Amino acid sequence: MEKYFGKRPTILDSCQELEAHNAEENLMENDDINESEIKADPDLRKPIAEYGVNIWDRIRREYVAKGPCQPKDNIFQKTRQGKDNRSFRDAWYKDYDWLEYSEAKHAAYCFYYFLFKRGYVAPGDEAFTSCGFSNWKKALEKFKAHVGDKSSAHNKARIEYENFVNQRQSVAYVVSRGMTTKEKEYRIRLTATVDVVRFLLIQGLPFRGHDESSTSLNKGNFLELLEWYGLRNDEVGKVILKNAPGNNQMTSPSVQKDMANACAVETTELGDRHFSILVDESRD
Repeated sequence: MEKYFGKRPTILDSCQELEAHNAEENLMENDDINESEIKADPDLRKPIAEYGVNIWDRIRREYVAKGPCQPKDNIFQKTRQGKDNRSFRDAWYKDYDWLEYSEAKHAAYCFYYFLFKRGYVAPGDEAFTSCGFSNWKKALEKFKAHVGDKSSAHNKARIEYENFVNQRQSVAYVVSRGMTTKEKEYRIRLTATVDVVRFLLIQGLPFRGHDESSTSLNKGNFLELLEWYGLRNDEVGKVILKNAPGNNQMTSPSVQKDMANACAVETTELGDRHFSILVDESRD
C-alpha cells in the first residue's frame, strides 16, 4: 500500500503537513505584482509564462483591464518594401480587434496570443508573438491567414480570452472550476481517510460502530476519529461536514473503489502464495 499513498507516520503530522502546504499555497497566491512590469507596448512585455503559475490569471486580468495596445492617429514609421514605403495603418484595428502595435519595435502583435497562446504555433504565427509582424505589403493576407478557421490556434486563444472575460457567464469556466473544486475535495477526503485507516491498523483497533447514525453518541472508531481529524484541520473539517453521515459519503464509493483497487494490485503481486480476504458491507 505504501506505493499508492506514501508513508504518513501520525495524524498529527498529517495535519501539520497539510497546514504547511496550505500556507505555502496561499503565500504563492498572494505574491505581489510589480506594476512596472505591466507594459502597454507588446514588445516590452514579459511573457506570462515567465511569471509564477499561481499569478498567471492575475497578470491576465491586468492586461485585459488595459486592453490591446492600439495607438491611433500616429505617424507610423515607414519602411521600404518592394518599390514603395509602407507602414502600419490604424484602420486595421476595426476589422482585427486583436491587433496590437508596438511603437518600440514598429511591429504588429496578437493580443489573444499574448494572453492564451498554448503549445504549437503554426508556421508564420511566431511573428505575432515573439518578434512582431511588419510585412505591411502583405498585411491583410497574413492577418487573415493568422486568424484561420474555427479550429485555428488563434481562435482557440480568442475563445479562452472571451471565457476569461466573461467568467461568470462561461459554462466552460464554471464546469472547469467545479471539477477543480471536486478534485481538491476528493483528495482531501481520501488523504484524511487513509490517515485514519493507517492509525487504526497500526493500533489494531476496530473500524465500525454498532450505531453509525448521525444521532449516535459513539459512531465507532473510524467515524469518530475522522470527525476529530476535521476539528484539528479546518480544510478537512469543511469537507467532512459537507459530507457528514446523512448528507455525506466520507467513505464514498469512489474512495472505496480506489482503495480496493490498490489492495487488488497488491494481491495480484503475491503470485502463488496463499492469502485471505475479509469482506465487509458498505451501507452507501
